[in-house]
Amino acid sequence: METARTEPPHQMKIYNHITPARLQELIDYIRTDTTGWKAVDISIEDEEVPDINAVATRVYEFFGRRPGAIFVCGTRKVLSLVMLEEHVDFPQMKRELTAHLPEYNCTVNTGNITREGLEVIAIRLHLATAPKAEPQPPAAKTAPVPAASGSALLEKRQSRGERVFFVVDDDMFMRSLLSKVLAPHGKVIALDDGKDLVAAYREHLPDVVFLDIHLPCGSGVDLLEEIIRYDNTAGVIILSADRVKDNVLLSQARGARGFVGKPFTKDKIEEALGKCLEQAELLSR
Repeated sequence: METARTEPPHQMKIYNHITPARLQELIDYIRTDTTGWKAVDISIEDEEVPDINAVATRVYEFFGRRPGAIFVCGTRKVLSLVMLEEHVDFPQMKRELTAHLPEYNCTVNTGNITREGLEVIAIRLHLATAPKAEPQPPAAKTAPVPAASGSALLEKRQSRGERVFFVVDDDMFMRSLLSKVLAPHGKVIALDDGKDLVAAYREHLPDVVFLDIHLPCGSGVDLLEEIIRYDNTAGVIILSADRVKDNVLLSQARGARGFVGKPFTKDKIEEALGKCLEQAELLSR
């Protein structure tokens, strides 16, 4: 007998931080039928710290009574798991979201898929009018890396003669193994720590970054955010020995193009690499 999926019990609610138990409960429910479910990652990319709770409330109003959950992630991120239409009209979503958040301009990107099979929708918000305080030139301040034009960086990457790959892992064996797999496909730059990663990224503009989630300098997810803030077309694949579902979901919702668990095989790395490069080709059209 066919089990009809009637009204989902997971009505929309705001959580003021990632709640692993709630996240796991929702993921387990979604797995029974992923149709229409999306991971919507909303990031506010202005120097001024926003009222993130007010933004989360507007997002709640935007999604209305749809099933899902909204998680406030720090001071600039809102992650939503929400049931939308199977095929989302992104220009329309952008128009409607702008109407709900008129003080922001927004960009909407898609293409990533989580391990649970959810399409990731990445929404970036920028204040529509610059603050009228002091008009500061792009000063040399040791603050967040200023964002560049993603499309211009993508074009620059694709116009050069060879591909460039970063391997960022504190494990020498893993760096060596990954470098050998990637070497036939282009130039490989290996880093044993992430402290200089963003500066190196700006200098070399790699096609794909293989980034360990746990590094001596801190979290790979934080570094991922810095890279995506600078270049929203970046191709980042997260590496991790642990497969904690909220780590996987959070990293992919924040812009990673893939996730590879350790220990990995040559085939898994090449599969993730191929998908990442394929998505870059789609972005360039």
